[in-house]
Amino acid sequence: MKPLKILIDNKDIWSPYYPYSNLETTHEYLQNISTKPNYIINLSEQMNYLEQGYYACLLAHSNKDTIIPTVETLNSISHFEQTLLSNLVNNKDYKSLNTLNVDFLAIKIFFGVANIKGIEKIAKKIFETYPTPILEVILEKQSSLWKIKKIAIGRISSLSDTEQTIFANALNKFSSKVWRKRKIKKNYYYDLAILHDPDEILPPSDSKALKNFQKAAHSLGIYTDLITKDDYMSLLEYDGLFIRTSTSINHYSYSFAKKAEDNNLVVIDDTKSITCCTNKVYLHNLMIKNKIPTPEGKLIFKDESFSPQKLIDELGLPIVLKIPDGSFSKGVKKANSAGELQQILNDMFEQSSIIIAQKYYYTDFDWRIGILNNKPIYACKYFMAKGHWQITNHNKKTTQHGSSEAFAIHQVDKSVIKIALKAAKTIGNGLYGIDIKVVDNKPIIIEINDNPSIDSDIEDAYIGEQLYTTIMLEFLNRMNYKKLPYANI
Repeated sequence: MKPLKILIDNKDIWSPYYPYSNLETTHEYLQNISTKPNYIINLSEQMNYLEQGYYACLLAHSNKDTIIPTVETLNSISHFEQTLLSNLVNNKDYKSLNTLNVDFLAIKIFFGVANIKGIEKIAKKIFETYPTPILEVILEKQSSLWKIKKIAIGRISSLSDTEQTIFANALNKFSSKVWRKRKIKKNYYYDLAILHDPDEILPPSDSKALKNFQKAAHSLGIYTDLITKDDYMSLLEYDGLFIRTSTSINHYSYSFAKKAEDNNLVVIDDTKSITCCTNKVYLHNLMIKNKIPTPEGKLIFKDESFSPQKLIDELGLPIVLKIPDGSFSKGVKKANSAGELQQILNDMFEQSSIIIAQKYYYTDFDWRIGILNNKPIYACKYFMAKGHWQITNHNKKTTQHGSSEAFAIHQVDKSVIKIALKAAKTIGNGLYGIDIKVVDNKPIIIEINDNPSIDSDIEDAYIGEQLYTTIMLEFLNRMNYKKLPYANI
């Protein structure tokens, strides 16, 4: 566990708070380079470009210290331009402001905790975006829209008695949670965070599979923690991030992946894979461009005139309609008539300006080929849900899945493996689940999934624990590579 240091311009400023043995002045930190890395909370009030507090943040990186705020955060704040609050928070949290019956708010945020009640989630999101011990934020409502007018770094020396209490409590909670004491570890070379959501209805890995990942990692000398969305600020404690919750560009998992990449962690899924795989428009065009067989399709635009009969003449009936960013078979519908086609499109256009229409192919099962770093690692047949045309039926009161059957890679037709590898290569070298139908003895790509399902007794049913070991070994190899002197040149 790295020790925690608190930097301050003058130790007298700390007099309202409990004494802390690792309190240093900014000047002391700049003069005395520690031989061991530290966690650092920088409370300097000299944070402008090339001032002492700024230099402390800058040198922390070369000292391999983990510091808040970082130079990147300081630069983001100094170049801040007013923006819509809705760009940072979701609609539910955004609407909480309207209950305050004001048009202007000047707030202070202490490690994500605001000095005003009723805006807890908004304060937390602003802090996560601009992680700084004390933030001064001005929110203003203009034409029914809330804007962030200003963000600045707050001064610890100017806090009122009430604000000092909020600050002290927030600091105590932040430091004990974010830089918490870990379980005793021995013989571990690396730390891996596994991001999951224990409340997710359809997680990519069940609890048993997560334990199998941890067991495999530990056997390879990798310590693991199961983390949740509340652990965003602790991410830099780790050497790698494995995402085992749903992914999309507007989901918190993307923020985790981006932060991991920006700080040179090994991460699966990477942001490029999330961006590419979660958008069916992109995938459809990518397959066509690379001449990889995929169902015939057409893009339907909300703002263009449309003839259902013309589309039926081109693709026949039934027609499959897809919202570009749907997942787990959600946002995918089948139209059996012209009237049904128009109705489904009307509903989908409420969510997206572009819909994909594709030719429908019925098969008893889809192949799912797992690809990691451009190598096949598992193979499954996913059979259609009972009485349904997809492997997952979301129309029931409880979600129903079809059965599955796992195979060795060598038991799968070579043409299926070949097209899976070709499709995965167009995305990257991450972990992908390639969905394939075999029509008239020819394989065609249905989907490329980042963050593929890996559940106990399903994907691992043939190769067992080896599946988890293979994936954790890839993390180990990538972590080892990042330690090489030429790896990050």
